[in-house]
Parts: sequence; C-alpha cells; structure tokens
Amino acid sequence: MRRALVLAALGTALLGGACGTRARPYRFASPMLATADVPPLPLRAPPAPPRPRPELANREANAIRVVSAPQIREASAAMAEAVTAAPAAQPEARAALPAPHRLPDGAVVPALHVPADLRARVGYRDKRDPFAVAIEWSRALGRITDGATSTDLLTWAESSSRLADPAAIALPGDLLIFDHATSDLEADLIAVVIDRDARGVTEYVYLGGGVVRRGFVDIARPATRRDPQGLVVNTYLRHGKRWPANGTHYLAGELIAHVVHTR
Repeated sequence: MRRALVLAALGTALLGGACGTRARPYRFASPMLATADVPPLPLRAPPAPPRPRPELANREANAIRVVSAPQIREASAAMAEAVTAAPAAQPEARAALPAPHRLPDGAVVPALHVPADLRARVGYRDKRDPFAVAIEWSRALGRITDGATSTDLLTWAESSSRLADPAAIALPGDLLIFDHATSDLEADLIAVVIDRDARGVTEYVYLGGGVVRRGFVDIARPATRRDPQGLVVNTYLRHGKRWPANGTHYLAGELIAHVVHTR
C-alpha cells in the first residue's frame, strides 16, 4: 500500500514537471525548422595589434633612399610641342587625299562603246539623278530612248512596242525598270543590262545612293539569293534608309517590273 502511494506521488510530480511552464526556455543546439529563432553567437574580440619592434623600425628607416627624378631635356620638350601641334596639320593632309571611288577633277571618263564598258565605272560616286544617268549611258551606247522621267519612258516604250514583260529576255543595252526599290513609287529605279550568262541570270549596272553599282536578276528564281555553287542569282536591290514595312521585298527578282528594249 505504501509502495503504491509513493509511485503515485512520484508520477504526479513528474507529470507536473513535464507539463508545467519553465521560467527559463530551453536552448537547442540547432534551430527547429521554421519555428525557432536562435540569436547569433556573440562576436569575437578583434586580435590585438602586434607590438612594435624597435630593431625592425630602425632597419626599415635605414633602407629608405630618396631618388630624385631626372630632369627633362630640351629635346624632349621640343618633341612634345611638335606632337601637340601635329593634330592641327592632320585635317589638311587628310583633305589632300583623294576621295574613295571618285574620279579626280578634270579626269576624262572612258567612252562607252559596248555595254560591258560600264563595269569599269562600278564603285565610282555620282550625285546626279539616277534616271538621267541611265538614259545617258543608253544613248552613249547608241540605243534609242525617249522620255525625261520614268513615266515618260514607259509611255514611249509602250507606244513604240518596246515595253516587255519582266519575264522577257533582256539583251545587253536594254533597260530594266524596278518598282518600290528606293521609295513607295513605281518605276523608281532604272538599270542598263550588261550581259546574260549561261545560267539565265542577267547582269546590269545602275546608279543607287550616289554610287555606280552592279547587280544580277533572274525572274525565274525571284526569291533566290545564291545558287548551290554560291554565285549570285538576285541582288539585294533596296538601298534606302527608311524602316521597311512588313512584307517588303528586297531581291531584284521580286522588284523588277518591266523590260524596255532599246534596239
């Protein structure tokens, strides 16, 4: 009986101690996941600075030597002045250089006897109207053309039965008319045919952006840039600075509109 009373009292004491509230909370070795927030450990004191050693200070003081910088010689100063003055003379020397791809003043332009002579002018700059230049080339080759504008040229070619479909074979000296090449207008670019190779690709020369250029076109493959051998089939003809709209075409085979026979 006494033993049972002792065990019951001991169990009550243990149960009350387990369920009771402690005045000082437990401190765990590691935080519980997503529940406990343990304060950080206290910071350690910084290490004490080393004690000065007089023998090392005397040794370093004796090792220091003051070296004076050498004086600038007169020749170096004169050279510095020459280098400073050089940029002022540079624009004059640059202005004396010939402009790229531009015929010098007074130069004699080679005469045109056959359409292939136009290849020698590719790359040269010319600020004149592209239409007027193409008509001048055609007349220099002895071809028949008429019209002061592209519209007049097309009207004359249609009335004289010289206007052909873009699929027609263009012979050397004929004119090619392209639509929407430099603007939103029709017939805004004109070119002179030079040759036609065994692939059926037509070679031509035109003035675009103030520069004489050479291009290629094949109406049978309008969207082909190069053939399997890497040779050009259609040239990127657009050279304007406007942001193109959706669906804009660029290749010569997509922009060619007419062929004007000049024989």
